[in-house]
Amino acid sequence: MNPTRKPWPTSLIIFAIWVIIVFGGELLQVGGKPTQLDELAKNQIIFGVLAAAVFLLGVISYLKWWPQVAGKGPDNLRDLRLLWLPALVLFLLLLILLFTGLPPGTVLMLVIINTLLVGISEELMYRGILFHGASSSFGIWRAVWITAVLFGLVHALNGFITGNFMAAAGQAFFAGMFGVWTVALRVRLDTIIPVIIIHWLWDCLLFLTGFLGGMLVFPFALVLFIYGLWLLRDYRHGKGGLQEETVLTK
Repeated sequence: MNPTRKPWPTSLIIFAIWVIIVFGGELLQVGGKPTQLDELAKNQIIFGVLAAAVFLLGVISYLKWWPQVAGKGPDNLRDLRLLWLPALVLFLLLLILLFTGLPPGTVLMLVIINTLLVGISEELMYRGILFHGASSSFGIWRAVWITAVLFGLVHALNGFITGNFMAAAGQAFFAGMFGVWTVALRVRLDTIIPVIIIHWLWDCLLFLTGFLGGMLVFPFALVLFIYGLWLLRDYRHGKGGLQEETVLTK
């Protein structure tokens, strides 16, 4: 790959192929019939997400984008303290799950596997490839919103799988908020690994807690969204300093 070429157009091409793999695979798996994603996730491996994760791993390796996608990790381990609020939210969701009870072992295992695949695939795509592409052309602050909006819009496509476009619109709204604070952690920690883990646990615990967890989505999402904006306060006017320059050029 030409090192002088901006990665933004390349990241958009990868994104388009990824969307086709994810949603094309899911539509094929459900036979084109409206199906609730939670029913699919607890009964079988979602092969579209699996194929998309494998695709991204191959593309990143081929383009040699691992340093840009995965990051090098925080310079100071004390920066891991930034994870305290997401960790607290996940802990509260875990308490709700333990209070309401675990599902049967087979269902639990399938949910764990499917949400892990989603976490890997979506984080590599949005907070990895797309963020690298967008930040290289538009800077970190604009890249935050570009990737968050795309993350939300793609979740609206779930309406074609479930047949419930109103629910998909709500999911898209919360996904956009989720995209802001997760990319904030990606920027501040300079690593995608904890963000993948958080995404996995967030989806897994919300799925398993069902109605009770769903009731807390808005307050939790709003608090974390505000926290993400606070983490990005120095990047709004290009004041990220050397860290921003490093993210854009390394």
